[in-house]
Amino acid sequence: MALRHPAVRYHPHRPIVATQVSSSSEFESNIPIMVDRQFPLHSRGRRANYFLRNVCRRCSNIKVAVVLRLGLVVFLTGVVVLTGVIRRPGDGYKGQKANELLQALYELNLPSSREELAALNEELAYLDPLFILKWAHHITSTSQNDQHLRHNKNQLIHPLVQVTSFGPTGLVILHLLSRLHVFNDVPVITLDTLHLFKESYAFYNEVKHHPMFDGIDLTITMPIDEDLSNGPREFKTRDEFDEKYGRLWKTDPKRYTKLTKLDPLERLFRQWEVKMWITGRRRSQGGERSSLQVLEFENCEALVVDDSNPFASSKGRWKLNPLAFWTYDQVWSYIRKQKLPYNPLYDQGYTSLGDEMTTRLPNKDLQKNESFERSGRFAGLNQTECGLHSHREKISAKKEQALAAGAEWEVPTLSCVKCIDLDTANFEEFIRSGDSGVLLEFYSPYCGSCQEFAPTMARIADHLSSGADPLKVARFDITEHDPPLIDNKNVFLVEATPTLYRITYSPFYVELYEGEHDFGQILKWLGKL
Repeated sequence: MALRHPAVRYHPHRPIVATQVSSSSEFESNIPIMVDRQFPLHSRGRRANYFLRNVCRRCSNIKVAVVLRLGLVVFLTGVVVLTGVIRRPGDGYKGQKANELLQALYELNLPSSREELAALNEELAYLDPLFILKWAHHITSTSQNDQHLRHNKNQLIHPLVQVTSFGPTGLVILHLLSRLHVFNDVPVITLDTLHLFKESYAFYNEVKHHPMFDGIDLTITMPIDEDLSNGPREFKTRDEFDEKYGRLWKTDPKRYTKLTKLDPLERLFRQWEVKMWITGRRRSQGGERSSLQVLEFENCEALVVDDSNPFASSKGRWKLNPLAFWTYDQVWSYIRKQKLPYNPLYDQGYTSLGDEMTTRLPNKDLQKNESFERSGRFAGLNQTECGLHSHREKISAKKEQALAAGAEWEVPTLSCVKCIDLDTANFEEFIRSGDSGVLLEFYSPYCGSCQEFAPTMARIADHLSSGADPLKVARFDITEHDPPLIDNKNVFLVEATPTLYRITYSPFYVELYEGEHDFGQILKWLGKL
């Protein structure tokens, strides 16, 4: 079948990533495939190893598997060369040969190990979002006994959903889903806290009836009353919620977030048996989002680290960030080019919208900083995340649920024999009394990235504890506590985990590590390589 406009984004140092299009009528992408001619072909074959491993996973004969994998590498590389796929940036291409190459994407299964997740994210990082969504739709539709599940009023199982507040990034994703014609399979969820701008409510109604989003099936959640004595109850009006809880958003923002966002969404996820949800988070939004990947696994129920099956459905669900690597300008460029509708408040200077009482215009002093876009959110609340994507909020909510149900709450153990474990009681004394350098990690044992980094951290600690000039290695669990103050000053800023700081003395100085969490790079930063 002919491929109309395949869409793999160009990047000067990355390989081609492949997908399959089942019908030319399914896509109307205006972004052509652009592949760098400078990237070595043998590296393309090597980087294809992830999906080749999936193809060969069921092969019991090791020799046959190896030959098959090598043969596929040679075949795909040959297709690239013989069909002249390698082109200058901007040159699109069409044809059956391209389609054959792109079929490889459907061989990318959901990962079963952290190593496979990292490899898959390398493939997804530079794939056009349209094709990321196509892959997600395919993989979730065939995940339950290979039976395609359709979304309709009588079908309550929805493995893939989009959750959006109809901000700029969410609108782009919504438009891509519309172009893929998958609204029958992918319901859209938005969270009404009952405290939004009047313009936001008017825009919700506009989206529901806009021809660009024809077929959208929008579900709107409402805040849930935590008093279950009379059974589950949703609040329908802002006055009704405020009458019972007052200014809860100000007095207890965590509890407010739990009632208005976390609990309603989790209840719907459980009801629909959601396997993967699509978000509009991007790295360029800064803070906790600056290191996010296209595909993440959100631990919900796992209380112990189990590397033999870390992504079991009983432990959580997948979170897809198809525009993770897009910038704010790229998002708005797409909106203008496609003439998408948007909330009129953005024309007044807002860059991110939430509740009316905690949303302000962005801080102009941060205009050149990556945190500028969300700097107007949660005004006066000393937080940058709404709790929906905040690790600490979710762990706290899950812990409360477990204890309320009488279940035992176990803390995963991230082994690091040579690490000094600090807490709020000994933190300041340890930091102030040091006379030699310290490598300090802020982490959470529930954090997937921290679990993945733990073996590397243990190896670093072993390396630094030996030799003629040993360096102390300490760590602090921030799951329930912010970094303690030093001399009544907030010395350590932690926006994501794991976060590393180097501390030196005479004079006292702290330095934030901003590189990759790689053994060699960290030692080089410390001058210990």
